[in-house]
Amino acid sequence: MNKAEDFYKSFERDFTLWAEKTDDIRAAFVVGSRSRTDHPADEWSDLDIILYAHNNDYYLHNTDWLKELGNIWVTFAYQTSGGEPERLTLFEGGYQVDIVFLPSQNLYSLVRDRRTPDNFYRGVRVLVDKDNVSSFIMPAGSKPVSAPPVDEGAFVQIVNMFFFAAVYIAKQIIRGELWTAKARESELRQLLLNMLEWHAKALHGDDYDVWHSGRFLHEWVDEGILQELKNTFSGYDVTDSLRGLLASIGLFRRIAVETADKYGLKYPIDTDKHITGWIIKNTGVLKDD
Repeated sequence: MNKAEDFYKSFERDFTLWAEKTDDIRAAFVVGSRSRTDHPADEWSDLDIILYAHNNDYYLHNTDWLKELGNIWVTFAYQTSGGEPERLTLFEGGYQVDIVFLPSQNLYSLVRDRRTPDNFYRGVRVLVDKDNVSSFIMPAGSKPVSAPPVDEGAFVQIVNMFFFAAVYIAKQIIRGELWTAKARESELRQLLLNMLEWHAKALHGDDYDVWHSGRFLHEWVDEGILQELKNTFSGYDVTDSLRGLLASIGLFRRIAVETADKYGLKYPIDTDKHITGWIIKNTGVLKDD
């Protein structure tokens, strides 16, 4: 057992003891890599806990109880990508614990409707279950929720947003506003990821597992795409930023056209031509630094 495993096992034990003796806390579950059998945690993985409490907001913002569980380097309240309140904490040794604080009523609603939270499907472990209700919301297996097939409206929206962002980035490169251009590249990359996910499902079937947020991307995209992806990243430099932008457009176009063909969708070719043409025309004067 390595130091990380020692810390997280100890933390889970102490957290569970605290939760069991704190009446407000009704249930707590471990999700994420430390509950998975497929792609389980390594020594760098954090610990993700979902906590249900009568007074969840109090435990989110009052950290006295948390300080009893370890030496804190930094902690702050935040929100998950889905907008749920959470506290991110880094303990001595660099060990991270993320706890989502939800009202107990949310738990009871899940139980009443026999609904399983989406983040349980990858794997879940019960730490606390004072009302003996966890069996009503546990998944039958550790299989991710299948996403519905892409429709034309969503497809066109992503293509439009991609090229809209691309021309904005090009303008910042032309201006020499590299900080702004680089900041917006993250938006472009997220839209590219959306298309990569759809492309993989178009090739391999709607149940093909593309994980989330680009996790394990090297496992679920084709080798050729991985090689092309390398060229989409660029340095803090006008010429290289333009090269990376054009590489991103080229990759996006290729996989978007293939995705459209597989699903019988219409690729917005005119949008592509207008914006790509504008970028090439207006950046043709750029010289090597």
